Amino acid sequence: MSWEEDIKREARIHKGDLDVYEPSTHHDQKFLMKLANKFKKLINIVPYLVKVFIVTIIVFVLSVWAWNSWIRKDRHEITLKEKIINIVTLKK
Repeated sequence: MSWEEDIKREARIHKGDLDVYEPSTHHDQKFLMKLANKFKKLINIVPYLVKVFIVTIIVFVLSVWAWNSWIRKDRHEITLKEKIINIVTLKK
């Protein structure tokens, strides 16, 4: 049996009890407050996403820096900027 069938069966069994029950005066407000708090706990992941984003950016920047400083094979060769400067100065 699915949970929907269980609920329907329980509602049929206790139908008489449910008809005479009067909820408290602020039942709606209490229910909505509990519901809002539950969703707030589930949905409020923005601070964690911001932390993950910051860590990702830091790791990316450090990895690019490490690549350019130590790992790249042609780091001791002439750079594109230096090539352009040499071409511009040769034309003058």
